[in-house]
Amino acid sequence: MFENRKMAGVMLGKKLKKLKDEGKIIDPVVVALPRGGIPVGLEISKILKAPLDILFVKKIPAPGNDELAIGSVSENGMVFVNKDLMLRTGANEEYIREKGIEKIQEMARMRDKYKFEPILLEDKDVILVDDGIATGASMYLAAQSIVRDKPRNVIIASPVAPNDENVLQMLRNVSHHLEILLLPDMFMSVGKWYEDFHQLNDEEIKAILEEAEMLRNDVKN
Repeated sequence: MFENRKMAGVMLGKKLKKLKDEGKIIDPVVVALPRGGIPVGLEISKILKAPLDILFVKKIPAPGNDELAIGSVSENGMVFVNKDLMLRTGANEEYIREKGIEKIQEMARMRDKYKFEPILLEDKDVILVDDGIATGASMYLAAQSIVRDKPRNVIIASPVAPNDENVLQMLRNVSHHLEILLLPDMFMSVGKWYEDFHQLNDEEIKAILEEAEMLRNDVKN
């Protein structure tokens, strides 16, 4: 159980610092998935003395169940669909297309709102971060999107994920290393593993990104 996202980030950052000390991470950039991954990612950035970036990926929810992700879509238009879940929930290609467009438009509005410039990731050790992994759909697609930028390594980091070999193997297939603190057999949901798992608002995110911008400048200097 984690007190909040900040403390989860501190704990995860300490584990990743060991990899850096061992020479397995050389030139890190922390890439957080909004919104929940941003406060986790900031703490990792501080510990590794690395810049923070963000990558928008949205879940495609099942028809009539916003909590169940049957796929995901990235801000650059890449789509991942769990075909088995799609069929089981009654979704079809038209539903996926409509939801995908809706989510891309939503991410474009968020990108414009936060006004956070992306970082070049070529030859970097990219550490992809979220506050938790459930089905793995968002993180899988995020990793696929990052590979286009030709990073040196892709490391997927999360405080918690289900002890599900299908999910873990899917993520191993698109990364060089997985760093996950908790792998419970009875997963239930990401929020179950946090004492404070409140919905982050725009003011909180903007404040974190302002701190991240100052950290970027410190790292440059």
